[in-house]
Amino acid sequence: MPLKEECSLCGKVLPLYLLKRCFRCKRFYCSTCIEYAEDGNVLCLNCARRKVLPRRFGTKYSPLSRYLARRARFTDLVTLSFHQIESIIGDSLPVVAFQSAGWWENKPTSAHRQAWLDVGWHVESVDMEKRIVAFRREKGILRTKKEVKSRQKQTSPKKPLPKARLRTSRKLSKTKMAKMVARLKNIERQRKAPRIYPGKLKH
Repeated sequence: MPLKEECSLCGKVLPLYLLKRCFRCKRFYCSTCIEYAEDGNVLCLNCARRKVLPRRFGTKYSPLSRYLARRARFTDLVTLSFHQIESIIGDSLPVVAFQSAGWWENKPTSAHRQAWLDVGWHVESVDMEKRIVAFRREKGILRTKKEVKSRQKQTSPKKPLPKARLRTSRKLSKTKMAKMVARLKNIERQRKAPRIYPGKLKH
């Protein structure tokens, strides 16, 4: 019987002679998951996409951090296959990720582990046969921007309200009282005085 191997991208199991090895990542892929470069070398779709895409910021696993941060708004458990993770990061996982469960441990010693630990997630379980990993969000850790802002508003000390100034009625001095009375008397005199019209009236 011919040797069989699984496509590292779509997961199809095919005879080894029907698979092609990627020139960059050195892994096997089926004919639908590869393309030929200008120099004739075989590239998988992940390597070909990384070659044409502009240089991205952050690490190789930064897209996984952003993905988990977005999912944190809706759920506390995310289950992904290894191939789904590769499509999220736009690159291939190393061979050791498919061979050893220790690669998925929650120890902050490498960039790929920081990708989920920094946004408040940890690996709950790994099925190496089915190639599935389950991420669990740690309770009490808020990592999204909206959550951090809301938590800052809740925990920030409230400023005490300024003390209201009570208006006290001031007593008028005798001088001001005398002036007000004099003004009122002048107004009354002007009202009672007969009006004088300028000029002479013609009969």
